[in-house]
Amino acid sequence: MKIFLLGATPRFDLADAPGLRDRLGKTGGNSGNQIIAHGLLKPLAVDALDWAHRKGPAHVQENFDHILIAAANFLHTGFDFGGMARFIEQTTLPVSIVGLGAQSSTYDPKIELTEGTQRFVKVIAERCARIGVRGPFTAEVLAGLGVDNVQITGCPSYYMNGAQPDGAPAIRALAFDGATRLAVNGSRDVVRHAFDPQKMRATLHGLIAEALRYDALFVAQTEAEEITMADHPGTPEAEAAADRLVDFFHDSALDPSALRGWALRRSRVFWSVDDWLDAMREVDFVVGTRFHGAIAALSVGTPAFVLCHDTRTKEMCEFLGLPHSDIRAVERIDAAALYARADFAALQARREQLTRSYVDFLDINGLKHRFAPPAV
Repeated sequence: MKIFLLGATPRFDLADAPGLRDRLGKTGGNSGNQIIAHGLLKPLAVDALDWAHRKGPAHVQENFDHILIAAANFLHTGFDFGGMARFIEQTTLPVSIVGLGAQSSTYDPKIELTEGTQRFVKVIAERCARIGVRGPFTAEVLAGLGVDNVQITGCPSYYMNGAQPDGAPAIRALAFDGATRLAVNGSRDVVRHAFDPQKMRATLHGLIAEALRYDALFVAQTEAEEITMADHPGTPEAEAAADRLVDFFHDSALDPSALRGWALRRSRVFWSVDDWLDAMREVDFVVGTRFHGAIAALSVGTPAFVLCHDTRTKEMCEFLGLPHSDIRAVERIDAAALYARADFAALQARREQLTRSYVDFLDINGLKHRFAPPAV
């Protein structure tokens, strides 16, 4: 099967993107997007693959037989996917899309979409056998637009190990002590998108307090200051980024000197999914507001917990069975207490059930894969 990929891409050459802005641009503004594409492609049987859209629709029409879209929170007031719609319209190829999500701070399905994004929704509804969406809220948003050829799949990254001989690894057990290796993440730059921006700031304060307590890693995905410190250690740019981070937390109880020193030492960013997964094998627990930060851990057997701050994270965690809580329901961030709340046996049972449904989704959309055929 010859697939042309739109949306998130699984990797890029660092030499082609020397600066922070370049690298974030290659990932669509979020390093977690690479996990979406990696997870989507890993179980598929692909004969040819490309995502260089500069080659144009005519080249794609002639050389590929399917357009596949690795989607994220596309249905958002601030985004415009008219360009992607025009690209697809200039071909006659079938289209599949997985992981399409709506993003909002409320569950009102009447999200104001740009004309270009509405056009995108129309064309994928016409070209897809079924549209794979993140959760029931996104399905409701599409229903309001008259689109009903929809299946709730969650994010394709959830299924990345399903076609492996041994399946997804079991989640490791953990006993918290002074040697516990913690990794945290936090969406500092999207506070305004949260259900409750004030509670979101308090959540971030609590996460960093736990990070200081455990000398945890901070895994950045979009946060410019943490990425600068991770990518350019020991430079004036890193020092200036640390100063800006301290300023962000000026209204917290965090010790500025301790915060600064920790951030300079322990900030990480991963431009390679394989590097990210390897790093998550070396920690004991991951906690934070990033869905794909949790997926990176869970996919290698490391326990994780998501603090849901908006519709895009909450609907996926609820549907997929990831250990999670709405930030509005958490009084104090305590990593050990959050781990104790997690039901990883339920996660495993849910993943087995949803994988069978996902295989049906791939089959209906004509996507060849390496999942085992269903038992007779």
